[in-house]
Amino acid sequence: LILILSILNSAYFGLWHIMSTNIFLLVLVFSPQILKKSYNLKFPKEFEILLLIFIVVTLFLGQIKGIFAPILFGIGTGMIGLLILFILYSTNKIKKNYPLIVLFSFNFAIAFGVGLELIKYYIKIILNQSLDGGIYIYTMNNLTYVLLGAAIASGIGFLYLKTHLKFIGEALKKFKSANKEIFKKNESPQELIELIKKGEGEILEFKSGLRINLHTNEFDKKIEHSNLKTLCAFLNSDGGTLIIGVDDKGKILGIEKDNFENSDKMQLHLSNLIKQKIGKENSHLISIKVIKFKGKEIIKIECKKSKKPIFLKDEKEEEFYIRTGPSTSRIQGRELLEYVKRNFEKEN
Repeated sequence: LILILSILNSAYFGLWHIMSTNIFLLVLVFSPQILKKSYNLKFPKEFEILLLIFIVVTLFLGQIKGIFAPILFGIGTGMIGLLILFILYSTNKIKKNYPLIVLFSFNFAIAFGVGLELIKYYIKIILNQSLDGGIYIYTMNNLTYVLLGAAIASGIGFLYLKTHLKFIGEALKKFKSANKEIFKKNESPQELIELIKKGEGEILEFKSGLRINLHTNEFDKKIEHSNLKTLCAFLNSDGGTLIIGVDDKGKILGIEKDNFENSDKMQLHLSNLIKQKIGKENSHLISIKVIKFKGKEIIKIECKKSKKPIFLKDEKEEEFYIRTGPSTSRIQGRELLEYVKRNFEKEN
């Protein structure tokens, strides 16, 4: 309410630098809620407190002396630019490039500063206010102050990247912790290739397809069951990774022959299979990724070790699988009881 009244007051008296800054602050006030609702981006309480302090300080100093408004505007937009690059860098969307990150932050603030000056210019035209020669000096002064603020923000960003300032590091750590899904790194194809080169073993297995028998080119329930057996075995052992779309020798085949409309449909199908056959309550132990390599899609499924026995539902019976070296084995009867007692009962 204070910001809205200040905006109206500034517009009435023609205090455009204060009005534009207050509009920016008003956007900042609602930005955490907007980002949370639109992009599920969560901000820790510390971020919101810092944002509130920044808004109050900017509002107070901006009203006292106009010079502070554009400087703080430059700092604020520069820090937003840094945050955007930080998210992109942390999720492997861009490569580590300190000069690029700092330069983007700087230019991000300058671009917003120029944008605000243009808005003020057009508002004056709409309101039929005089545009004397002094407006150019005023505009250049404002942009100079914004540039100064942008330089300060970029400097802070550069210091963090080079020295890992503790207070910034802690704040970013909390931000990442609150947005784990966003900061989940996208695996590069090269990382997958390196993994495939290791070959099959106790915690790594390759499968040619998800549901199509490559010899008959027809749907084969046994193929699906074989994949699920491996997942179940990983869960009951020490965890592991199943890569679908790669043959036993490590040759990349892709999953195109499984004839899914798209990768989303495939993931949905696989997720439903896991929920039905392994259990919805156990699906949090399994993560599915689709990785593209040279025009082919490969499924990478990572399994965590379960703290309880996991059984695979197969029509009317339930089966129990474990890893024995590079293969999957079914155990039952006394052997099953002993395995459960040895590997799970102690943990529980």
